[in-house]
Amino acid sequence: MIIVTATITSNPGERDKIITKSQDLIESTRLESGCISYNLYASTEGDDILLMLEQWENLEVLETHMQTEHFKAFGVAIENFLARKLDIAVYSADKK
Repeated sequence: MIIVTATITSNPGERDKIITKSQDLIESTRLESGCISYNLYASTEGDDILLMLEQWENLEVLETHMQTEHFKAFGVAIENFLARKLDIAVYSADKK
């Protein structure tokens, strides 16, 4: 299994715009083959911080996801609301 964390830091006061823009991405991604889970969480450490937590069956389906129109559209839709570049980490894990 592949786990992805993406920390999203918005400009002050623009977090809700990112949440709104993420709805199509989340709904569409959850329908993709190989997507185990795809969720957006608000941080308890800062009003402008969100965390996208993803689980994928393997790296190949994650790479396919990153080529979808809804993934690309989300990146374009939020670029003006970001305070900094997304902090993305990809992990390989075995469920025991």
